[in-house]
Amino acid sequence: MKLLERTGFLLVLWLLSVSSLNAAHLIGGEITYSCQGNNLYTVSLRVYRDCAGGGAAFDGNANVAIYDINSQLIRTLSIPRGQIISLNNSLSSDPCVSVPANLCVEYADYVDTVSLPPVVGGYTIVHQRCCRNAIIGNVNNPGSFGNTYSVRIPSMDTTCNSAPHIVSPPDNVLCLNRPASINLQVTEADGDSISYDLCQIFAGGGNAGGGSGNCFSVIPNPPCPPPFTPLTFAAPQTFSNPIPASTNFTINPRTGQLRGTANQIGVYVAGICITEWRDGQIMSTVRLDYQFAVTQCTQNIISDMRTPLEDPTILCDGLTVQFESETNNANGLLWNFGDLNTNSDTSRLANPTYTYPAPGTYYVRLIANPGETCSDTTFAPFKVTAPVQGDFLWDGVPCYEVQGLQFEAIGTNIRPNTRYEWEFGADALIPTVTGRSAFGISWTQPGPKPVKLTLYWDSCSQEIVDTIDIVRGNVFADAGPDTAIQRGSELRLHANYGADYYWYASSPIEIDNPFSRNPTFRFRERDDTVMVYLILTDQYGCKGKDSLWVYISDDLDAAVYNIITPNGDGINDFFDISYINPSGNCGLYIMNRWGAEVYRDNAYSNDWFGTDQDGNPLPDGTYYYVVQCGVEVRSTGPITINRYYD
Repeated sequence: MKLLERTGFLLVLWLLSVSSLNAAHLIGGEITYSCQGNNLYTVSLRVYRDCAGGGAAFDGNANVAIYDINSQLIRTLSIPRGQIISLNNSLSSDPCVSVPANLCVEYADYVDTVSLPPVVGGYTIVHQRCCRNAIIGNVNNPGSFGNTYSVRIPSMDTTCNSAPHIVSPPDNVLCLNRPASINLQVTEADGDSISYDLCQIFAGGGNAGGGSGNCFSVIPNPPCPPPFTPLTFAAPQTFSNPIPASTNFTINPRTGQLRGTANQIGVYVAGICITEWRDGQIMSTVRLDYQFAVTQCTQNIISDMRTPLEDPTILCDGLTVQFESETNNANGLLWNFGDLNTNSDTSRLANPTYTYPAPGTYYVRLIANPGETCSDTTFAPFKVTAPVQGDFLWDGVPCYEVQGLQFEAIGTNIRPNTRYEWEFGADALIPTVTGRSAFGISWTQPGPKPVKLTLYWDSCSQEIVDTIDIVRGNVFADAGPDTAIQRGSELRLHANYGADYYWYASSPIEIDNPFSRNPTFRFRERDDTVMVYLILTDQYGCKGKDSLWVYISDDLDAAVYNIITPNGDGINDFFDISYINPSGNCGLYIMNRWGAEVYRDNAYSNDWFGTDQDGNPLPDGTYYYVVQCGVEVRSTGPITINRYYD
């Protein structure tokens, strides 16, 4: 049986490679037209040729003749060839098979526009060319004559009729002993009805010598008028049964679907007529003269999927599996994931995802082209396990002054053979660590530090990334508000609670104990303003910093005393500006450090106790005051609220 198949395959290759001395290369064609208005018709001729047999190339110009009802020549056109287009070797009607790679068919269109006024009886447009392939098996002596392609414009065409148009070439290959179903793609611009039938086709041209005006010359010029010579089919084939078949080829008259099962390798010609109807009358008929090659095809639909044997990483996500089809050229797919607990374990996606309810071994099925003749099925076992869920914990003080953090990998369903790899970044003193734990991890600079832990087991891996914020100087420190003192007096400050303290100043001063929470300061006689700093350390070793201004004056009573302590003890509870505002006619305006006004009194009488305009206590801190008497700004400067002044 294999020897017979191989012999048949070689035979069709030989048949398709033979050409006659008389340019036996034509394998089909059709001619049609479309009306553009104003009696203009665009004539479209399409010619198919065998490009594997070494026959003559397409003609550079195609001769087209136009005859009236009396076969009188009206016009002769010499239409230049358009682009040559090759047909691929795939079957649009049967994508599940492939055909021999060396089959070669190409076509060219010849298009021109001609003016044809309406006449009684209409016109016949015709093109003739020799010769057909000598290997055609259903016609006697096929290499001795060629083709006639013709179409009619109806009588007195005042409606600007357009004939049907074949949009794209139909499949020209039939697979041996395989049911064929070929759909013609046809458009009809006028909205008329169309019908299809297997019809007679005609010879044209020949091997006879003589001038080009001879109807039996290779290229009749002009092409000869009707009546045309019908092609004689070799018995038992006829134009209505043109191809040897176990199921005869028929065409649906309404849809144009050609069906049948060829059972003999070879090359066969057939005629398909597309007839345009309007109000029960035939307007035009486009006659497709077409050659089919019957050959041994190869089924190329093989169901295949990526399996754990090929790629163990498929099972790395535990109960959730990402499936991947490796099937080529299928029209559709149907997965069954083998979950016996449900009927919803199916998908038609190429690469679906499915989550199983529990660990176990599931037998997965993939059908390529389900329900079609050329479907294929494959099975594979998938052993799924509970998902690995890795994570890590860390411990230690994440401030820059301390660091030395500890890291520990944790998780669920961790495999016994898991390997752990830590990455702490290039600025870590220990950039990488291998093992479940990592100790003493510190960085050379503060800031956010990405930490990555990667778990490796079998062929799988999982990454866990988190960010540790290593901070510097983030501990809250409060040295107190800005304050003013009499020159020569001492100042005692109070810090908020911490573990350790360190005080210093912007100029040399005397501090009784710079490491005390409540130190006493003595300033130099020549100092007017001094910045005092506090560095506070908490119980973990992390630090924070604060500062305040100290204003030193010779006579606080004779000037605006720029600190109030509104704590209800009757001492310095209000802002006293009587020295510069004895009449009480001046206005007082208080702004916060951002310049926003928080208090206003246009006739101030020494009654501001550190509140806002609504009488609510303002937070302790330094503000800015303006004393304005009429148009005169009499005094400006800082004013500090310190309710806990000692």
